[in-house]
Amino acid sequence: MIERRHIQSLDGARKAQVVATDELIFFSGIHPDSTDGDVKEQTRSALARLDTLLGELGENQASVLMIHVWLKDMRYFGAMNAAWNEWADPDNPPARTCVSGELYRPDLLVEFVVTACRTSRGNS
Repeated sequence: MIERRHIQSLDGARKAQVVATDELIFFSGIHPDSTDGDVKEQTRSALARLDTLLGELGENQASVLMIHVWLKDMRYFGAMNAAWNEWADPDNPPARTCVSGELYRPDLLVEFVVTACRTSRGNS
């Protein structure tokens, strides 16, 4: 079974922010709820959004397999890592890669693309 959640249209392109199968969950475009803060604050906000989306599926950070980090500029790498290290389990961190490039909106400093495993059918 394939479950799609948070379906939206961005500039005419329809997408699901979350697609879950019986074994895997894919999250796209995980960014902060507010872009008022610096990259550290935006990273915290985006990771909190990820935690919320995981929770909707009865999952948590432990089920995250891989996170692709997109930064607007690699100069933000250290500050993003500081917020990341506050969130990531030091004994069980997910695999991660980080690249920089232009993001969807000019005020976004960080965005995540995430793959997680489905460990629970929870309240999905």
